[in-house]
Amino acid sequence: MSKAKPALEFKGRMLSLTRVRVIEPDLPAIEAQLKNFARQMSGAIDGMPVILESDKPVELVGVLQSMRRLGIQPIAAMEGALANDARLCGLPVLPADMLTDARAAAPKPAEAAPPPPPAPEPPPVMPVRRSTRIITEPVRSGQQIYVEGADLIVTQPVSPGAEIIADGCIHVYGLLRGRAIAGARGDETARIFCKKMEADLLAVAGVYAVADQIQGALRGHAVQAWLEQGKLRIERLDA
Repeated sequence: MSKAKPALEFKGRMLSLTRVRVIEPDLPAIEAQLKNFARQMSGAIDGMPVILESDKPVELVGVLQSMRRLGIQPIAAMEGALANDARLCGLPVLPADMLTDARAAAPKPAEAAPPPPPAPEPPPVMPVRRSTRIITEPVRSGQQIYVEGADLIVTQPVSPGAEIIADGCIHVYGLLRGRAIAGARGDETARIFCKKMEADLLAVAGVYAVADQIQGALRGHAVQAWLEQGKLRIERLDA
């Protein structure tokens, strides 16, 4: 008997998501800010997957319509003020805290009982270290490059609408436009270096800044971006 052909194939893939938090539930103000965001991110916003969250009720249908008109793709909402409306709109609802602390649920030992002997320390696990990936061709609009477990070096320009992602650091020795995302799996020591910064977005370990947040003396110059106490810092290298 021949083996049945599978109907599905499951593949793991790195997907860059943006969380959008509603601060003020004012629909006209939200629409205006979305349009401004779309102008700043004109090359990269089409098809951008986002997760919505809010502490306050908001006209969710209007927000979804505004996003979709601009090409943004809401894929889920966080548990909270948006949960009921999100379910009515057919959006998945994600737990407010997707990481649980198992230690909080662990029962405390009785005070009279002697503490158990410490468990032997497991042998250190050496991380898999991959070679740095070097890109010597221009990264064109619509391209996405992801480097797993290593740094990324780009010796040519990165165009608007392109996206470069690395689990480690990113070095761009040309004009950087588009989106650059370092520390994609949460490495807070990762950094971004570029010779000439005109980026739509810079992100390190999930903390990001868009173009309208990095205007002024930074644009058009050599910069580095890194995390300091959980906040993204961007400074010129040629100052």
